[in-house]
Amino acid sequence: MGMPHHVLEEVSEAEMAVFKKKLKMLEATKGRHTELITQYIPPGTDRSTVMNTLSEEINQSGNIKSPSTRKNVQGALRKIIGFLKNINFKLPTNGLVVFAGNISETEGRADIRLFTVTPVRPLKVKLYWCDSAFHIDHLKEMMAPNDFYAIMTIDKNEATIAQLVGKKYEILGHFTSMVPGKSRAGGQSSQRFERLREEAMQDFFRKSSEKFNSYFEPYIPRIKGVLIGGPGMTKNYFMDKKVIHHELEKKIIGVIDTAYTDEGGIRELVQKSYDLLKDSELVKERQILDKFLGEVAKDGLATYGQAEVEKALNESRISTLIISEDIPWSVFRIFCEHCNSEEIVIAKEPQNFEESKIRCTKCESKVEVIEEISYLDYMIEKAKAVGAVIRVISTETNEGKQFLEGFGGLAALLRYKI
Repeated sequence: MGMPHHVLEEVSEAEMAVFKKKLKMLEATKGRHTELITQYIPPGTDRSTVMNTLSEEINQSGNIKSPSTRKNVQGALRKIIGFLKNINFKLPTNGLVVFAGNISETEGRADIRLFTVTPVRPLKVKLYWCDSAFHIDHLKEMMAPNDFYAIMTIDKNEATIAQLVGKKYEILGHFTSMVPGKSRAGGQSSQRFERLREEAMQDFFRKSSEKFNSYFEPYIPRIKGVLIGGPGMTKNYFMDKKVIHHELEKKIIGVIDTAYTDEGGIRELVQKSYDLLKDSELVKERQILDKFLGEVAKDGLATYGQAEVEKALNESRISTLIISEDIPWSVFRIFCEHCNSEEIVIAKEPQNFEESKIRCTKCESKVEVIEEISYLDYMIEKAKAVGAVIRVISTETNEGKQFLEGFGGLAALLRYKI
């Protein structure tokens, strides 16, 4: 989180969504033994040093006692070497991380797969790692959000502090005050009672603002806006006290009435702030789905479904690709040595994909899988190539879920119709 702000600005929402999804998949992948290999290749890495390391590891792996583990480790290493030769060591500008290994859940049956991840920020580490899990810690560090909103609901009895990152709010703290109620204990003068109440309230406001400041001060450059909510006059009174850090105060984009000050108040604050949060992904997502549904309803410039969207993409007719982050398909890039040709195979159930059963469509020879990528990744690359805008839709909202179920999670707004 200590990175300079300008570096963090460059990752698009679509790229970050795909990156997170890939890491989740890799984290869930476990090897039965120490046979999953991770190779980090930072930009500017010398080709021969990586190739030498991998060849050296093949020699070293000859010492592995278990014949099946030895065979799987060597198979994974050869797959990485083959892949790097196939791309002729052309690395993306941020570097590349290659993962390979036996992910079969059945003892004695190997299923050696290769995955690649292009880091969303420049890769700094060079690393070779062989373990029963893929090594993704250095990549996870890149997932810190680009920016977020700081939000608080407050009245004299309760305060809740949260942050809105992308489409999700996260509660950071919830506090209750010791401000006495309106009915006073017998024998106290009403002035004294009011004074005590006033002091307790001031004290609570101060403590709440200290918490708020301590949460958000370190990240001031990355805060897109501050929202304060609460019932009636109390929040305005709180604002008048000027207890929020002046840099955070400058970022206040709304002071909004909410009926509650607990988590329900935060939810209410986010809902009521839609106009203020035009930039937030939540709103962008709703707007793009509304626009798409509007076009579909009038049979206008929109299409959906795999065949239709892929066709429109190949004809460069797409202005915006709308794709769900939860499409589970994989794309296998396969190579036939016999006729020296490459093909793409889309597997809708990647867990049932068997390399040994795939044949070249041209000459019926056996083929080798060079790389496996998610369908999401594959489509985003194609959309980028034709200059389309990309919107990755999460399934955290009802609209997002309906988009996946009703439209297969794949749609597009078109530049023109044929």
